[in-house]
Amino acid sequence: MTIESLSSRRPVGRPRKDGRPHLKREQVFWVSARLIAQHGYAGTSVRMIASALGTSPASLFNLFASKEQLLNELIVYASGPSLAFYAELRKLDLTPAVALYKSLYEEVKAVASAERSFPAMFYLPELHQEGFELAQKMRADMVGHYRDLLEAGSKAQLFFCDHSDLVAEQFFQLTETTIVARDKLQHLKVDAQATSTADLCLRAVLREPGSVASVREEAHKVQIGVELPVGPES
Repeated sequence: MTIESLSSRRPVGRPRKDGRPHLKREQVFWVSARLIAQHGYAGTSVRMIASALGTSPASLFNLFASKEQLLNELIVYASGPSLAFYAELRKLDLTPAVALYKSLYEEVKAVASAERSFPAMFYLPELHQEGFELAQKMRADMVGHYRDLLEAGSKAQLFFCDHSDLVAEQFFQLTETTIVARDKLQHLKVDAQATSTADLCLRAVLREPGSVASVREEAHKVQIGVELPVGPES
């Protein structure tokens, strides 16, 4: 199953008798994420999700064959904007350093502005289990974006990075765990958090750490049409 096939699917089932619009998959994703973040995946039932949405479990099963499928598609939904952003970034003629800075900066900015529930989905222990291969692939693709940039930068003699797999995972986790630090850094604006994190990461791998200011300046000039959402759609 691909991101494109998921996004093209429409709600199924008979029209609602009360005249209310069909239940949207996005509505289910946001409500499910909040409940799972609060109660855990095992502690969140389809009945709980349906109740919070003011619908029936049968309506949810019209959209998702199982709770496992719901979580898989939730991760696809959460990953989609980032992966689309990275794809657009790769179309531009940027150095690996500028592309890496832009990726880190925008991801931290999005996470620091987001609800806590969505970033928490990437750290559910259940995602390591059988049946969540689609979710695992989405996360691996996001980490892989950082790995590819680190390897390209090392090949171009811009970066010093012996273990690109490890550093890519660390960079990804650093962006996602921004949500944890947010409560303690309420005095720090989102842009400042994003800049600080991106600066830190680039200084860690640049062969010339002093060039981070010029890399930052170039990264801020980059304009991409894909935005990273931070809240439920209306």
